[in-house]
Amino acid sequence: MTQTVKFFDFTPDPKVLIALTHTPMLPLDALCELIDNAIDSFQAARLTGIKIENPLISIELPRNSDLNKNTGIVRIRDNGPGMTAEMAEKSIRAGFSGNNSYDSLGLFGMGFNISTGKFGRVTKLMTVRKNEEQAIEVVIDLESINQSKNYQLPVNPVDKPRGISHGTVIEISQWWPEGNANSQFVKRLIHYGLPKVRSELGRRYATVLSKREIRILVNGEPCEAFEHCVWDSNRYVERKGHGQIHARYDFDHIIGVQRRCGNCTALIPDEMIECPSCKSSNIRSIEEKIKGWVGIQRFDDSTEYGIDLIRNGRAIRIAEKTAFFEFVDEFKKTIMDYPIDGPFGRIAGEVHLNHVPVDFLKQDFQRSSPEWQRAISYLRGESSLQPSQPGADQNKSYIYKLYQGYRRVRKPGKADLYMGYWDRDSNEPKRISRDVEKEYYQKFLEKLPGYYDDSEWWKLVEQADSPPLEELVECPECSAQNLKEHDTCNVCGHILLGKPCINPDCKHEIPKSAYSCPECGMSQVPKIEEPWTCHVCGTRNRAAEKSCTSCSEEKGTENTLSKEFLSQNANKSDDLSIPGCSIMLADGVYSSPVNVNVFITRLPIKSNHQTDGIPLIVFKEEEIDVYLDKTHKLFKSFRIRPEQMIAAEVALYIYDMNRRLSGKQYHGRHTLSTIEWQILNSRWSDKLEDSPEKIREEVCIFFTQIKMKLPELLKETAADIFDEMDEEQKRAMVDNMLNQNADISRLGEMKETGLFLLYIDEAVITDIFKKYPHVFFDGGIWEVPYLVPAELTDTILHQAQIRIRNVYLNCLNDMVNYIKYRSTETGISQKTRLSLDFLQQKVIK
Repeated sequence: MTQTVKFFDFTPDPKVLIALTHTPMLPLDALCELIDNAIDSFQAARLTGIKIENPLISIELPRNSDLNKNTGIVRIRDNGPGMTAEMAEKSIRAGFSGNNSYDSLGLFGMGFNISTGKFGRVTKLMTVRKNEEQAIEVVIDLESINQSKNYQLPVNPVDKPRGISHGTVIEISQWWPEGNANSQFVKRLIHYGLPKVRSELGRRYATVLSKREIRILVNGEPCEAFEHCVWDSNRYVERKGHGQIHARYDFDHIIGVQRRCGNCTALIPDEMIECPSCKSSNIRSIEEKIKGWVGIQRFDDSTEYGIDLIRNGRAIRIAEKTAFFEFVDEFKKTIMDYPIDGPFGRIAGEVHLNHVPVDFLKQDFQRSSPEWQRAISYLRGESSLQPSQPGADQNKSYIYKLYQGYRRVRKPGKADLYMGYWDRDSNEPKRISRDVEKEYYQKFLEKLPGYYDDSEWWKLVEQADSPPLEELVECPECSAQNLKEHDTCNVCGHILLGKPCINPDCKHEIPKSAYSCPECGMSQVPKIEEPWTCHVCGTRNRAAEKSCTSCSEEKGTENTLSKEFLSQNANKSDDLSIPGCSIMLADGVYSSPVNVNVFITRLPIKSNHQTDGIPLIVFKEEEIDVYLDKTHKLFKSFRIRPEQMIAAEVALYIYDMNRRLSGKQYHGRHTLSTIEWQILNSRWSDKLEDSPEKIREEVCIFFTQIKMKLPELLKETAADIFDEMDEEQKRAMVDNMLNQNADISRLGEMKETGLFLLYIDEAVITDIFKKYPHVFFDGGIWEVPYLVPAELTDTILHQAQIRIRNVYLNCLNDMVNYIKYRSTETGISQKTRLSLDFLQQKVIK
């Protein structure tokens, strides 16, 4: 009996199109999908030999007022080659992708339907080709399709719009009503603001825009290509064992070649001449090329760092961090590599991975693909970036190299390639204020010479490396050195800074400071003088007075307590400043936010005739500006913290601004001490609270820093030290290795190289110090002379060395015992803190 063959109708229900619009997607990503398709049209034209003059993508977005009235459109227009009727039909069919996955960005079909459907219910596509007399227009009304269950869309030939000879226009309208999952989608895009949209598109399409191949306009204004603010490749730091590590590395490397089907993208074995999946003979050789650069940003930031990953001109991942700065070991344990010494990072880069597949919405690369894994292995290696982790000694990647040089900023200046200034108080470099960084970055964005390149930034790096020297001027007559402000040479009397005599019959050049001409004797002081105001006390004085009648200061004397004078001789401290300071008041309401700007002065704060300076001076206006002298006796001898004084001044300000709370109702709660405590607790609790746990943590960090240096310092005696360790010490070392996922099978190799010293217990360090103290001094660990010149006799030298050794050994023992016995007694904690502070003072930077 013959059976009748039945066929299933495989046409999807029209609700599938509606369901597609519920796919999670961000508004900017949806807009980028449509921009990608426009860019692909230019790419297709280039590959087929069609020349497009001045490629342009114009985006028009509605206004908020349009959205409120349910009017307006989202329009994406390009002047590409346009599409035939057949191409247009395929491009809007859900799930169809006519683009090859190797040379293009867009995914016409699925990406097109999701993106347009997220914005609105109705999409109109109009396309026209150069040699065609009419354009093609198709309207996709999702609600109409869903109601009619009909996929047949009429194709309307229309007259070419004025001014469009070729290209494609997509218009989206009819916003989704309230209650629909996408009702706020287009509003979110508009609420970003046009400058933000242009900025984000400039970041995502920086490669395309920087080459000036294609222009992208948003409501008539161009999107500018984003540029990373990084150091030039000729800048570098030097690290022991690594030599010079440059601030930027460029690369263009092919790490492999694949044979792929040009039709279905299947992988083709070398011996086959056609695709085993679709039988196509269109075989392509796809190069696994990794091109781009990685380098060091000129400033560090808590979020603005990482690697931009780009595919065919579009950034798929912006500031990617996880792939490069986290490592998952063989036990599935995630190791955070960077940044781990603070919250700020500065490793950045742009890497093109055109061969690595992406997910269908281009939110990310397919991280399980072998192409991705090979690329990441090339860029960051197959180990943790930390040199003490297993396999790190075999890591030769670019990211690993940058990590060794720029892992953290210990010291501004050339040593760590960071901007700063010389701090008089501590006699060491300090980093510049982040306000200065913002100012320099703005000038970089404006492409000002010296700021766009890094020459002006580099001056701040050099400034941090040496204390400012008093500028000297060479006398052209006798070559003697004179201070810059001197107008005559102290040696020969030659005029360095001069002026002509005001006597028209004389006109001799005389010293600039001269009150009378030494040639003709005429006074150089103008006869007509105005009354003057004393800068110091504000008293108004008659013109004839040379000194203030109130304070006796000479005319023109600068007020050393004025804000203008102090600001010229101070540097802002980000650590002590409090942006938007606000505390909860006694009535449960937060005080009005106020910016507290703290500046560290380079000179003592004192009035013109004052012998003893003052610790700080405050200017309270719309913001609170505090000028503080950290060298003052209050901070140096009385051990008062600057934070306490700042909090007291701010507390007084908040107290005065809220005197309405001084009544009986809030008695005991609206007080200076309560407000000061809230400020200290909210801003500096971690810094000021010296708990046993914090001391113990800092002690452990200090010992870890010593361990990191021991393999290099003790490599000649490492094997002997290993043999001298007792069983208990070796057992503790192995436990530490296992806890840190180190490979104990390499212990024999570590014995010879000294790497086992990274895992020893702290008590072993004191044993090593007793036997080899000379290794720790003279720049080993501490900048303390130990092996002094031979002018001293052996007896005197030996006694001095014993004294130095015992002082440092006692401090080390205090810290080891504190960790071992976990004491919480206040006296012991304070003693340990003093020992730690003492040992850290002379540690080499």
